[in-house]
This record gives sequence, C-alpha cells and structure tokens, in this order.
Amino acid sequence: MPIDDEDFESQSIADDRKLQLFTDRHEITRRFAFYLNEDPPREQILYFYGDGGNGKSLLLKHLQFHCCKRFTPEVWQELRDIPEENIAEVANLVRYAAAKTYTPIPVVRHDFGLIPIKEDKPQDRFYGLLMLRRNLAASAKKYKFKFPNYDFACFWYLLNKGESDATLKQLFPDDLIDFLTPVVETFAGFPVVSQVAAGLKLIDKFGGIKRTMKLIQTRLGVSDEKADEIRRKDIDIELIDCLPKLFAGDLNAAMAGKHKPERLVMLFDTHEKLWDEKRNSQGEKFWYQDEWFRRLLRALDYKSGIVVAVAGRDSPVAQLRWPNAPRFPIPEHYIDAQLVWHLSPADAKDYLHKVEIDQPDLADAVIKYASVNPDESWENLQVHPFYLGLCADVVLAERRRGIELLSSDFARIPKLEHKTAELTDRLLMYVDREVRSAVHSLSACRAFDEDLYMRLGAGCHFRASSANFEILTSFSFVWNEPQRGERWYRIHELLRRLDSERDNEKTRRAHGLLEGHYRELGNRAEAIYHANRLDWERGVQEWVEVFNQALWLSHCYRECESLLEVRGVLWIKSDFELGRISQLEGDYYAELARYTEARQEYLEAVSAYNRQIILTPDDEGTLNNKGSALRSLGDLQAQLTEFEAAKQSYSEAIAAFNSALLIAPDYITTLGNKGIGLQRLGELQALLTEVDLAKLSYLEAIAAYNSALVIAPKNSRWLNNKGNALQSLGELQALLKKFDLAKLSYLEAIAAYNSALVIAPDDLGVLNKGIALQRLGELQALLSEFPEAKLSYSEAIAAYNSALLIAPDDSRWLSNKGSVLVKLGQLQAELSEFEAAKQSYLEAIAAFNYALQIAPDYNYALNNKGNALQSLGYLQAELNEFEAAKQSYLEAIAAFNYALQIAPDYNYAFNSKGLALKSMGDLQAKLSYRQEALKNWQEALEMFNRSLAIAPNDCWVRNRRDALQESLDYLGEDTVSS
Repeated sequence: MPIDDEDFESQSIADDRKLQLFTDRHEITRRFAFYLNEDPPREQILYFYGDGGNGKSLLLKHLQFHCCKRFTPEVWQELRDIPEENIAEVANLVRYAAAKTYTPIPVVRHDFGLIPIKEDKPQDRFYGLLMLRRNLAASAKKYKFKFPNYDFACFWYLLNKGESDATLKQLFPDDLIDFLTPVVETFAGFPVVSQVAAGLKLIDKFGGIKRTMKLIQTRLGVSDEKADEIRRKDIDIELIDCLPKLFAGDLNAAMAGKHKPERLVMLFDTHEKLWDEKRNSQGEKFWYQDEWFRRLLRALDYKSGIVVAVAGRDSPVAQLRWPNAPRFPIPEHYIDAQLVWHLSPADAKDYLHKVEIDQPDLADAVIKYASVNPDESWENLQVHPFYLGLCADVVLAERRRGIELLSSDFARIPKLEHKTAELTDRLLMYVDREVRSAVHSLSACRAFDEDLYMRLGAGCHFRASSANFEILTSFSFVWNEPQRGERWYRIHELLRRLDSERDNEKTRRAHGLLEGHYRELGNRAEAIYHANRLDWERGVQEWVEVFNQALWLSHCYRECESLLEVRGVLWIKSDFELGRISQLEGDYYAELARYTEARQEYLEAVSAYNRQIILTPDDEGTLNNKGSALRSLGDLQAQLTEFEAAKQSYSEAIAAFNSALLIAPDYITTLGNKGIGLQRLGELQALLTEVDLAKLSYLEAIAAYNSALVIAPKNSRWLNNKGNALQSLGELQALLKKFDLAKLSYLEAIAAYNSALVIAPDDLGVLNKGIALQRLGELQALLSEFPEAKLSYSEAIAAYNSALLIAPDDSRWLSNKGSVLVKLGQLQAELSEFEAAKQSYLEAIAAFNYALQIAPDYNYALNNKGNALQSLGYLQAELNEFEAAKQSYLEAIAAFNYALQIAPDYNYAFNSKGLALKSMGDLQAKLSYRQEALKNWQEALEMFNRSLAIAPNDCWVRNRRDALQESLDYLGEDTVSS
C-alpha cells in the first residue's frame, strides 16, 4: 500500500521498492485492466478521488508501471472469468503477469502538482499542454505519433507572442525538431536549430514569421485551409482556447491510423492543483481554472482506444460539478468516479508484513493507532495509509538502533488531529541531533540541494556534512524535487506546516538567512517568499510594491512573471490583501493583452473584497478598493467594446465609492477614485455619443475632485486628476464644435496641473500638462490657428524636457515627448515645412528609442514609435523619396510586430499595423508594383479583422476595414474578410 499522499513521494525506499509494497486497490486494478482489454473500448474517464494521504498518486504510479498491459485474448478470457469475489487474484495476476502473455501499452503521466520551472508549467493552458506533448512523444516513441496541426499552431503562437526564451529543443520533442531542422537550416543559411542555443526568436530574425511558418507548414504537412484557419485566429483569445482540441484531433487521427497501439493510457495527477489558492472560487472563476483540461478530455476519441485516468481530491460530479459546467461540461455518464478510501485492517497487516513488521501484537497495535476510528470494532477499522507509513517508519528507525518497539509503545492513541505531529516528533527523536536541526532548518526551503544545506548549516549552527546529507535525504519526509534539477529535494509539506504552526525557532532563523541569501543573489521573488514566512504582511506588502514597480515603472514583465510564480505559495491571510494582489494580477494580464485572464483576476479581486465586506462592512478601505477593481474591469470591457458591461462595472464602482463615503465622507482617496470612475464613465458615454450624460459625468467627476481638494487643497494627485477631467470635458466640447468652451476647459486643466506642480514639481502633473498642451495644440491646428498650435506643441515639449531634467530615464515621459513631436511634425508637414517636419519625426523616433532602451518591452512606446515612422514614411512618399518611405514603413511594421509579440492581442497595434500596411500598399501601387500592393492591402485587411475579433464594436476600425474590403472587391481579388 502506498505510504504517501498527493504532495509526497517517499525517498526512504527506491521507487521500485515502493511499488513492491503497494497494497490493496484490487478492485481498481481489475477495473483498469477491463479498460485496457475489453472490446469495444469503454467511453468513460476514470476518476480516482479521495482525501490526501490515501495514496492516489502512488495508485497512478502502480497503474503506470504494473498494469498497462494488453493481454492475449486467451489470457484475458481466463482473467475475466475469475469470479468477482476473487478480485485480489485478478489484481495479482495482472501485476505479476509473464511478459509473453501481454503487450506493453504506452502510458504518459502528467502531474499538475509539479512546481513550475521556466517553460515547464504543468497547470498552464499553453505550456502544460506542450509538456504533455513532449512526454507523450517520449512514452510512445515506437509509434511515432504526429501532431501536425497542433505543432503548427504552437509554432505560430510562439513566433507571434515572442515571450519565450526557451529553445526549440526545450519546448518540442527531439523527433519533431530533427524533422524540421533541414528546412529551417536551409531557410536560415546555417544550422541554427541543431544548436541548443537556437531559439524561436532567432529563427524569425532570418526572414519573418510568415515565411518561416510556410516552410514549417509544408514540412509538417498541414493543409493551406487549416493553416489559414489557425493564422486567422486571435492568438490569446481564440487560438489558445482551441489548442486542446487541435491536440486531441491529432491524437485521435494517430490512434485511427494503421501503426498505432491498441490502447494508449493518459494519467493526470493532483487535479486539484489547477485551483491552488483559488479553491474557493465561485461561478465563472471556478469553471475557468480547469477549462482547458475539460476541453481536452471532451475532444479525445475514447472509442479509438485512449484511456484516461485522473486523480484528485474532489469528486468530479459532486464537488467539481463537471456535468454542470456552463462551457465544455462533461456529462456524468462519461465519468467513472472511484473513491480511493482508507485501508482495511487485513490490507494494513499485509503492508506491515511486507516491511517486516510481523509481531502480531505490535502489528495490531500499530494498525489501531493508525486508524481514523480507533474506537470502532476491529473489522470496521479504517486505517489511514499515511499514518500507517509513519508508524512503520518509527518502528524501523528504532530497529536500526537495535531497539524493538512493543505494542505498549503504541497503546496511548492521541486524538486524530494530533496524530501526525506526535508521529513526526517520535520519528525525529530517533535521529542524530545534527540531522534533526537540519530538518527544521531545511523545512524553511521551498527546495534545497547540498550547497544550500551546507550554507544553512553554517548559519543555523548545525554540523553539515555530506554523510549527514545522505542520511537526511533518505528519510520518508524528504522527497525529490525533479523540476529544480538532479539532487534537489524538499521537506514534506506536513512537517513544514508543523514547524510553521509551532513557530519553530530554527525554521524562523533559516527563513531569515534564506531571505538574505536570495537578496544577495538578486532573486527578489524568492526573498519575498521567506520574508512572507517571517511576517506575512511584510511579505505581501513587498510583493505588491515590487510588482507595482516592475509593471508600471520599469515595465519589466519578466520580474512580474517571477513574482507570479511565487505568489501561489504566499501566505495571504486576509481577503483584503488577496483582493489587492488579484487586482494587480489583472493589471498585468491587461497590460499584456491577455484579456481572459485579466477579467478572471478582476472578478477574483471583487469577490475577495465582497468576502471582506461581509466581515468588516464598515471598512471604507475595502469598499474603496472594490470600486477600483470594478473600475479596472470596466476599463478592460470598454477596450474590448463590451460597452454595456463596462457601463455596469463603472456604475457598480461608483456605487462602491459612494458606500465608502457614507462611512467616511472626508476620505479623500475615495473622493478622488470616485472622480476617476465618473471620468471613465463619461469617456465611455462620449464614445457612444451620449453627450449629455457624458457632460454630466465629467462635471460630477470635477465636483468630486473639488470636494477632495477642499479637505486637502495641496493634494497634487487630485489636482492632476481634476485637470484630467477638465481635459476630457474639453475633448467632448471640441467634438460638439463648442471650440471656445473646449479651449477654456483645456486652459483650466493646464492651470490645475500648474497648481499641482507648484506643490510637487517632480509629480505626474508635468506629464499631464504636456498632454493637455498637446490637446490644445490639436484643437488650435483644427481651427487653423497654426502659430498658436505650434506654440502649444512647443510648450508641451518644454514641459517634458523639464521633467526629463529631473528624471532623464523615465520611459513614460520620453514616450509622451515623442508623441507630441509627431503632432508637431504633422502640423509642419501640413504647412509645407517639410524639413522641419522630418526633423520633428526623427526627434520623436529618437525619444521612443531612448524610452525602449530603458524599457525594451514597453508596448505603448513601441506602438507610438511605429506611428512616428509611419508618419515619416507618408511624408517621404509625398516628397517622392520612395526608397526612404518604404524603409520607414518597414521599420514601422517591425515596431508593431514587436509590440504584438509582447502583447499579442494589443488591438491598437493591430490598427496601427493595418494602417502602415495600407500605406505601404498605396506606395507600391503608385510605383506599379501591383502584386506587392495587393499582398500588403490583404495583410492590412487581416490586421483590421484581428482587431475587430478583439473589439467587435470599434466603428473606426470597422469603417476602415469595410472601405479597404470594398476597394479589394472592386479589384476582383480574393481576400480575407469576416
């Protein structure tokens, strides 16, 4: 019988020894054999569920190593004819069958509980499926399964997304890379793929995504129709969601072919880890966590011989409610749910016999001690496998010291909730003091190797040696951590939790040393984990601060990713803090255009704040944060043109702010946030031409800021925001052709920013002032007030230059300076001041380049750089500088491509790229390069379509798409449209 649980793999016995000790589960073994040998194949998913510690993980290993056998018809008939009451006989015959009586069945095991390391992320809907693909290729190597459509889609995803630094060999199976190497080497000009250091970005460097993908498509044998279908899909909204179906479709096709096994087994362990800290999620958030896995299971063709077994703590019908999922449900009749329960006394005695604990009275005492119901009669005892294993460890540890324990040593039976602690303490009593100290110190580590063990020995004052390390790593509570590398280990989670609950002095000291160690290494995420264990609030606060800085100031998305990897193991002991962290996660995903995940995190934040409000209904801070999360959700919905949903979110946000103000009327943070919410609502209403409502929202926003400024007249933040609202009001008035009122609003906005700058010269007011001056300049240019417009643009540039004297490396200010230089250049071009216009465009591009040196992944700066290059190209084309114009357009498109690699669903970049491609096509048509022009117009059309797939209600984009489509139809060419 297994002596472990889902999170625990004993290293005290070699893997083959553990499996030799496997006890009981005869009915499950027999049932599994039927799945593999009965014809036609069963069309059900085996699901093993039950509490932790009942051995589900080792059960899967038992099935993997001992039971994946397809017997000859004669042998199977003999096995199935054995009466059901003799299931133990069937199970043993399956386990110990002679090799000549069966054919081994290929099996792959995917553990959702493995710690994510780089691209090995078992829970991730993209990288998790890639892990399964690699492991399946290794386990079924003999059959050479092909996944052409899925592999093509993965290459397309990665080349567009450009976020992975992994090599091809790390992401894909060797046989696939060997298969593609010749064609890509030919394309690249030298053997890039055969080198381990060759990554996906390097392949793209040698000629562009489209050409690369055409070669890969041809080599994989993907049809043009399928390739076009995949390429038309939005990367992170449509394509990512259909990858499980593509994977399953290819696998189904392989299993329907001639050279295929009669069965293929897929085992999935620790299913509950897909929820992790979100196990209390409700509604849409709950269903989303394992949606990609359900999609995969639904798409597999079980009639072809695919056998799936899943292990998890919760029943798929009762707790997970798979049949009731609103999207991709799995009906109950497709689920064969099997409870993995405790051991019977007979099975427990069988296990003790296998580990040579045969004294009858001692065995009986251990069995009673390890039972969850020791007061019941003998035949009704339920023996917990984990407790039984710890008892055996205690007996065997003493035996190694020459002491035989007696039944009386297990006579006093502690309460169930104390049993684990007592057994662990007893076991540690029998080990060397230095080893015992090491155990408590190492329980602070998420994972450790011998070097880290030695470092802790010096800092925590225990004698560390290679010999003691070998002893330590042989214990049952130390398990291997394969994701970290060879000879990395981890203390069992139970012991780590016990040390934390008891506030063990050695463990706390180790946390302090490890925090300092990882700070020295520059690994802030790991340092924050240990800080969190010493003081959970300090750790959470630092996580929030560092994440905020990485996301908004340095645009360092890699650091955000490392913080997100440790976020799942942080102690977050309040729903308020959980809401803060979830909201930041939402901001991160929104910044990278991962809209589905952003929506989930914003909803999770709102739910967390709602739970906190139940506990502390009069806490204005929680209500304020709930309003902020709803406002962010509204911003996301507005960007996706989900206008009614956005209105609802903004309205709920304002309601939350109002509730907070009923409790604390002078809470200026909430007054200011209410102003922001009203302003965002007004901007949405203006977009929908609800001008009267928009005007009212802006005026209410200004009133909210004024109320805050009555309380704190020198609050630069709310002066800035008041300026923003006045600026938005000015834009609305300009739209309504109330130009004098618009000018007045802009001037009042600039006055507000100036007041803010008097208070805080280094504040964001200078940034906002520059934007307001730019808007004023645009209005003046529209009214043909050209000298005034030039002056406003010049003052805007001067504002940014002043800011850059204070903070020369602020990428936001550099980017905004570039934007106003573009506007100045456009005005100069309109006035036929061509050389001055060129100079403005070049200065703008230089500002964007400097910003991108500081923050290379700043997609806003990338998009604006592309726009500047596009404007320069248009000017060069007008001046008949055709080669220069072509080069500018190409560089603009490259900038948009890079922005889309960072944020694949950044619809503004799709729009900008579409315009650049359209301009390039216009230039080529002017030069009589008709085919090249058509190609670029068609690609521009595709960009507009992809933008509309993300934001379907964007009329500006739709009008341009329709006009371009009409032109292409007029030319009589087949084009892509939707």
